Amino acid sequence: MENSVKVENLSIKFGNQTILKNISFNISPQNSICVIGQGSSGKTTLLKCIIGLIKPFKGNIYFDHTHINKHVVNKSEFDIKNLGVVFQKDALFDSLTVWENIMFKGLYDKSKKQNFNESLSLLKMVDLADDVASLYPNELSGGMKKRVAIARAIAFKPNFLFLDEPTAGLDPIKSNKIFRIIKDLSKERGMTVFAISSDIKGAVENFSQIVFLENKKIHWKGQSSKVKLTTNKSLSNFIKKSNLF
Repeated sequence: MENSVKVENLSIKFGNQTILKNISFNISPQNSICVIGQGSSGKTTLLKCIIGLIKPFKGNIYFDHTHINKHVVNKSEFDIKNLGVVFQKDALFDSLTVWENIMFKGLYDKSKKQNFNESLSLLKMVDLADDVASLYPNELSGGMKKRVAIARAIAFKPNFLFLDEPTAGLDPIKSNKIFRIIKDLSKERGMTVFAISSDIKGAVENFSQIVFLENKKIHWKGQSSKVKLTTNKSLSNFIKKSNLF
């Protein structure tokens, strides 16, 4: 598969309120893109729409040239198998151990021993020790929870990885570690990655493309290396307010 994503003239409305208007961008195969913008700019709403949790008012979403938003409720097997998602609040199951959380999607498809051993391999990929496997989410730090959520998202080798604020609430050292893990995994596994983040510096340093949302629209999109050189007034003002560069 190509592992490409195309968003075409996407608009999202809740009742009479327009959240996003005419959003269009492409993610080339095995590439990474990060959406940045002010709080309440519609970043999470956009992610949820692309993965099928919110129905668009209009527009089209394509995965490998397959139009996937015609039937949002009845998602096809293609979508389910190929999407890995890390939610902002991690969404780990409190009553399950770490290894059960990681292997949840196929918990009853293999033996307990097989699932446990596979979870150890995945924990290693996200730089966590074997003894973490038997812990429960309430015994983990915020950074550890993020890494477990990433391990679960990649457990069944998705072609597409979606991340909603993967470093929210973490200190700079932990944030850098999470970004490094995402970057390394995307290269190793050939995944196409879509993320949203309030950490602009981390986004620019770890993703190949940036999309900047403001006032319901895309005001800038392009290569990460060109963000600092932008002449776009909206993006320049956003960067200055963030005191990043």
